[in-house]
Amino acid sequence: MQIDLDLLIIGAGCAGLSLGVQLAKMREKAPKVLLLEQRTVYENDRTWCFWGQQENVYSDLVNHQWSKLAVQSKKEKISLDCSFAPYQILPSNRFYEKALQSIGLNPLLDLRMGSALLKEPELHQGWWYFETSFGQLRAKSVVDTRPKAWHDLKDTKLWQSFLGYEIECDQARFDPNTAVLMDFCKANSEFVGFNYVLPQSEKRALIEFTIFARQPYVQDDLMGRLDESVTQYIGSKSYKILRKESGIIPMGLASDDASPSSIDSHPSYIHAGLTAGAARPATGYAFQRIQNWAIQCANSLSKYGLPTAHAKDFFLLRKMDDIFLNVIRNNPELGPTLFMALFSKVNSKRVIRFLSDKGRLLDYLSVVKALPAAPFLKDILKILRPR
Repeated sequence: MQIDLDLLIIGAGCAGLSLGVQLAKMREKAPKVLLLEQRTVYENDRTWCFWGQQENVYSDLVNHQWSKLAVQSKKEKISLDCSFAPYQILPSNRFYEKALQSIGLNPLLDLRMGSALLKEPELHQGWWYFETSFGQLRAKSVVDTRPKAWHDLKDTKLWQSFLGYEIECDQARFDPNTAVLMDFCKANSEFVGFNYVLPQSEKRALIEFTIFARQPYVQDDLMGRLDESVTQYIGSKSYKILRKESGIIPMGLASDDASPSSIDSHPSYIHAGLTAGAARPATGYAFQRIQNWAIQCANSLSKYGLPTAHAKDFFLLRKMDDIFLNVIRNNPELGPTLFMALFSKVNSKRVIRFLSDKGRLLDYLSVVKALPAAPFLKDILKILRPR
């Protein structure tokens, strides 16, 4: 028996579920949707962070926030007041629970767990045909949130790789009012490395070791570094690991415009998620950007019957991110200096607006002014140089 759908969402992670929630809000006007997900159960496997702003989605699910941020190296420590837009953390289990509940209330949406595609789709007479582990189906439109293959991402400028433990100590070791956004390790020519520490009480914190580098680092590459980071913050005190999280985020995807495949060039089939442009290139922040896309995509499906991909950032922001990533890629040893200059020389409101995609022209000018000119001019000249 073949199932006919208005929309198939391949992958029900953050992007797929977020779109499903927005479509479920349409009630009886929603399209007929199937969300196809390989996992059989949702676990508390990650966290998302963002600055608290009025238009944020799911801010009601946040379980902790910080009014102060610290950025530091061995030589210097910078404190930022972010009480005007507190830094917030959202555990994935809260999001999953809320999203599944919302989607489950609309009978026009169906989530199939433990399901997979048996082969790639084919387009015939305006329908996408699929073979799945539970049978055949066809859909008028498709949103594919599966991570792209590594060979399709080989031209990514930088990779953000991280591994973290959420730990609980026997004794008080943390300041629950201050999040450590970046605590840099020694500058080197291979990568930009730093600790990321989010205390949720005096005894409990998420400690992550993060790397920006030309290539992705797997968990085994980061394990020793993370253990050193934990020791750095709690010394020899005993602790227990409550959970572990890890991830690899592309920073600065290559353009897909050069030679799109037949799928990529068809307006009824779009890609979404981290490997399709969801994350801010220069930071890796993605959650609120995904929510904005989900709203836009749901509106497009409602009005035109077609999904829409992640919108490109406006020209100035794209160029600034592109140049910044090139400088870090070519001069990783400068990374700590550049970030410390950014946070020490730019007003906290300006830098947070810039990092959270809310920047104004004066914010961008302040960022440009704060960073050392030489490495950026060198990179700009490379771009302008005739080939």
